[in-house]
Amino acid sequence: MLRKGLVKGIVHIPLGFDRALNDKSEVTITVSLDNTDPLSAAIIGTEVARAGQRLSSLIQISSQGASNITVDLEDTYRNVQYIEFMAPGTFVQSIMFVSIIAGGVQLVVDKERGIIEGYLVTPLKKHEIVVGVLLSGVIKAMFSSVALFALAIIVAGIRPHPSIVGIALTIFTLFLTSLGLIAMMTAYAVRAPSADVYRVTSFPINLTLYYTSAAVYPMAGFPAWMKEIALINPEAYAVDALRLLMYKGAGFQAVAGDFAFLGVFTGLMLVLATVAFRRGL
Repeated sequence: MLRKGLVKGIVHIPLGFDRALNDKSEVTITVSLDNTDPLSAAIIGTEVARAGQRLSSLIQISSQGASNITVDLEDTYRNVQYIEFMAPGTFVQSIMFVSIIAGGVQLVVDKERGIIEGYLVTPLKKHEIVVGVLLSGVIKAMFSSVALFALAIIVAGIRPHPSIVGIALTIFTLFLTSLGLIAMMTAYAVRAPSADVYRVTSFPINLTLYYTSAAVYPMAGFPAWMKEIALINPEAYAVDALRLLMYKGAGFQAVAGDFAFLGVFTGLMLVLATVAFRRGL
């Protein structure tokens, strides 16, 4: 559960814990922390250590014994800095920016200029035009996110897990996220009445998705209404998959749930983009 990101820490209470207290000997409780989430790890470690101190005080007062409880905080993974914690969300954010521009602004402007109508008099089928628009945006988004990934390694000093399988799955995650988000913004753009309306309304959508994706703060600390948005937020699943792959060296099984949601979301957005394109023009 810890490796899949389902829990943030594990408390190991040793066998014979109560007997050791009766014997007035020192007891060590080990806490394994998911330090790929530095904010949660810091909070959990502090609270468990404080609880151990309170328990030791209560035991010494009640039994007049010398039993002492020591809490040993153990990092399951290497120490991940906060800038590294934010990196996956930054990659997804770069994809969203490209989606807004390549999958939306450019399409709306072409529609207002009559360029799209010019496409429709060609032998190309409408779904082929949609595929061309989407692939063009995906190429731009992939170039942006991969370039940012390289800069993050060189400039920010992030250190992704050196696994060939992990790197391949990371690239696939970026591709699937790019295709889904660009299809979503394309479907919205072809129904937008004007480029100005699209620009004004697309960025609130971007901010809502970004701040509910756990890109800057752990989802466990969200209020209830933000958690409900996160459940249907594709960026949240992309960020979760990237963190598991980049810092934990997780395999396909750990990110299968994230891929399932992203796959269903992308499929629905592709259908919606095709239908909206046909009806909008």
